[in-house]
Amino acid sequence: MDGLEGSISNAQLEVAPQMDIVIAGGGLAGLALALGLQERHIQAHVFESHPVLSAATATVIGIGTNGITALEGIKPGLTTAIAEASAYTIKFSYKSYINGQEEISRTTTRSPGDWITVRWESVQQILASFLHKSSICFSHKLIGYKPFKGGVEAYFRYTADNIEKIKMIPCKLLIGADGIWSVVRKQMVGDPPRYLKLMNWNALVYDPDLKLFDDVERGDINYRSDNNGRTKNIIANTGDYTMWLLRKRDETGDLANSLVEGKARRGAPGCKSRVLKQLDEVVGWDDLRVAIEATNEEIIIERRMMDRLPINKWSDADGHVLLIGDAAHAQYTGPGQGARTAFEDAHQLSLLLEVANASSLSTESIEEAVRRFEELRIPRMRKMQEYAAYQTMVPEFQPDWTKNLTTEERERMNQEYIKWVGAYPDKQQGDPESFYYK
Repeated sequence: MDGLEGSISNAQLEVAPQMDIVIAGGGLAGLALALGLQERHIQAHVFESHPVLSAATATVIGIGTNGITALEGIKPGLTTAIAEASAYTIKFSYKSYINGQEEISRTTTRSPGDWITVRWESVQQILASFLHKSSICFSHKLIGYKPFKGGVEAYFRYTADNIEKIKMIPCKLLIGADGIWSVVRKQMVGDPPRYLKLMNWNALVYDPDLKLFDDVERGDINYRSDNNGRTKNIIANTGDYTMWLLRKRDETGDLANSLVEGKARRGAPGCKSRVLKQLDEVVGWDDLRVAIEATNEEIIIERRMMDRLPINKWSDADGHVLLIGDAAHAQYTGPGQGARTAFEDAHQLSLLLEVANASSLSTESIEEAVRRFEELRIPRMRKMQEYAAYQTMVPEFQPDWTKNLTTEERERMNQEYIKWVGAYPDKQQGDPESFYYK
């Protein structure tokens, strides 16, 4: 709070009219929630810190059954719009190598329409395209909040006429959808993101003729791992684009220390040579080396893999501040649930606030909606965050109860997890028929 007071005292303060719902962050969670509320005739305003929607992730997202269900609940027909900018994935292949020798190889298929592989940027643009233009305000960075009876004051920094200013917006509900480095969570909880001792390099390459890799077809997702999972590779096609990704275990932290400021960077000088160096320990991935060599360094993203530890409460100010998406439950990306659970959050909160809106978003109705949201979402996300940490295969982040499981028990756990997650919105808090995910 002291930092907030200092920021306010050193800049011109503008007091804006009161708003019902303010969403900090124009990522997938924030935009999806704004759209879900707009569909239910509830006005919300999104405040994004960047001057435009961010397009620098160089990533793709896989939208499985729970994500599709949530998106359709947010706005009917939304998945059709996303599918038109992407590819349906039918074939998944997985290969595991030890010192260049193939140990495991399997291919699975899905029914058409069950899985969409799409650029993160495309989903963000599609969500924004359905919102009223007046709903999104750019170049406004949240710096903190102050509670008052029945609401909060949200403070944003922005620049006008080369003068730094602070805008204070009183609102009934402030949503922290501001990502893994959330300002809202920093004030609310104070905990930093956790480094998972995994370094990641990836790039999205325009590849409409599928020339980057010989064995990749439209919509395919290929996984490879080597040396007991110390090095992993994902190749995913979205139709016109192909993503390559290389992930390397970093027990000593030396790889992470090569990052400037410790955060993700696009086109960092030397990132291409650093990712190619990781392939020196891998035998037989010549196709990946060729693809990386053909990639312009300016589009390569280099980053540490981070998550957030589960917390018991996502709200503050008597239920008038609430975390969603990565701000609440950032998880290791291995299981691919980050975007999907953001869509789940947006879907569930839209439904609950629709009920609250019947009471004109009264103080009591908002507090009840937030209470119910936490009741539904926190137990589910605790289980999912734990499973994601298990999937890092880094011993110190794996739950103790998983460390002595047999191969058969691990496979059962994986299958139960997939079944439970895919059943959304049913059994959100747990599956009573499951052994591991009750």
